[in-house]
Amino acid sequence: LITLAQLPINWLYLMDSIMSSARQIQFLVVLLISLGIGAVAYKHLVLGFPLISNEQEVVWNLETKITFDATSSNARLMFNLPETTLNRKELFSEVFSPGYQFELINQSGTDYGMWSTSNAVGKQTLYIRSQTYFLGNPSEVAHVDQPLASLVWEGAAIQAAKALLLTVNEATADSKTRIRAIALALNRVTDENAYVLLNEYSEGRGRQWVLSQLLMLEGYETRLVQGVLLEDMRRKQSIHHLVEIKIDDKWLLFDAREIDFVDWDRVIIMQRGDEPLLDVFGGQNSQVSFSTLKDQRSSFTTALASAQRDSNPLVDFSIYSLPIAEQNTFKLLLLIPLGALVVVILRNLVGIQTSGTFMPVLIALSFLQTSLILGIVLFVLVVGVGLIMRSYLSRLNLLLVPRIASVLVFVIIIYAAIGILSFKMGWDWGLKVTFFPMIILSWTIERMSILWDEEGGHEVFIQSVGSLLTASLAYLLMSNSTIADTIFLFPEILLIVLAVIIAIGSYSGYRLSDLRRFEPMERL
Repeated sequence: LITLAQLPINWLYLMDSIMSSARQIQFLVVLLISLGIGAVAYKHLVLGFPLISNEQEVVWNLETKITFDATSSNARLMFNLPETTLNRKELFSEVFSPGYQFELINQSGTDYGMWSTSNAVGKQTLYIRSQTYFLGNPSEVAHVDQPLASLVWEGAAIQAAKALLLTVNEATADSKTRIRAIALALNRVTDENAYVLLNEYSEGRGRQWVLSQLLMLEGYETRLVQGVLLEDMRRKQSIHHLVEIKIDDKWLLFDAREIDFVDWDRVIIMQRGDEPLLDVFGGQNSQVSFSTLKDQRSSFTTALASAQRDSNPLVDFSIYSLPIAEQNTFKLLLLIPLGALVVVILRNLVGIQTSGTFMPVLIALSFLQTSLILGIVLFVLVVGVGLIMRSYLSRLNLLLVPRIASVLVFVIIIYAAIGILSFKMGWDWGLKVTFFPMIILSWTIERMSILWDEEGGHEVFIQSVGSLLTASLAYLLMSNSTIADTIFLFPEILLIVLAVIIAIGSYSGYRLSDLRRFEPMERL
């Protein structure tokens, strides 16, 4: 073991004796670029991976995770499978349930998956993975005939519902505007009729059911459905309750919580009516969660499936073999080296000063969640208020660790204040302040405060502007969907990025900012 451990060290000594550090850097850069280009060429020419993903037709990966605690060795589950429609097609579907027997059954036109086992012990986990895509114009698709929801309110419930409807002013507006106004009235927390309907006459069925009853009073035909919202890189989401509404002989989906209509190609319908989504016999504490990931249709999905069938090691030992929820995480992590490359270029070649080396990359990640302009506003607001609070701590002569801990508490208080005040004023953007890494911001405020004391406010301004500029450029690069999809298709490109970073790291000449600084000497 000691001999094996010494092999890398001996190899390094051998490299030092053969080549200088400059030669080693050149060799390493050429090697990394060759490996990166070679891997990309192999996946494109041999495995058939596309160089640029096609965004015109989207394939959605859906992973359903079912968990429960077994109370008996004999356990049986029945799960409502996604509804088959004319516009939704499945590329494939597979079940991961070791130790279980699985079969497809159809009851009253509804497809169910049934699992059974005789040796269930402890916590059980089952997976269903599928790929699906949509064809044509979803709004023109004729849906299967399903029973309509029925109006069950009477007496006081009807009176409260009519009183709520009287508060809606859009009486002469089009149907969509009218429905949005009714849903908005139902969401008003200060409306007594809305409170009564949601808490006393909802029969425990939730906001969507109450909206369905209100719309039936208005003369609309409605149906209750449950589905999975299709959002890229969404992990562990629960089933979403929606209302189907018939408007001008077309069925449209409406979300009572978001107060807006939902396109048919944004949701996979799992269940209609009052049937349970999951029935478990011989178990308890059952849960169902969904993870969704957007892929590009055409050659990528086909090439990936083909490589997996052939057990190609370049695919078998890649991020594509991970569960979809983890792929979502890595899809974001793969963008971080691009932000690091921006930092290296701006600091080592341009000469821009930043507060902290890779702090702009973390800020850029926050911008991905908040948008660029809003992120800059929140960053300036938090850091500005934090510097004011930090200036008071300077008078107390605290030690370093307690001082930084105090700044951290200040940052959390600032987060809470911005979130609460913006929410009370009806501005949802303030709630996104929590996407900023509070530890990094606390340390940034501390560094800027020390810099202010030592170098003055001008230097703080320069580094702050440099940090925001670097973070903004990193955000623009990382938020580009074409770049993000290409990196996900070919993670080997990161080898080329690493080669560029190493090459820049060996550069010791003038930066662009140095040319401006030494310009007076040139005139002399």
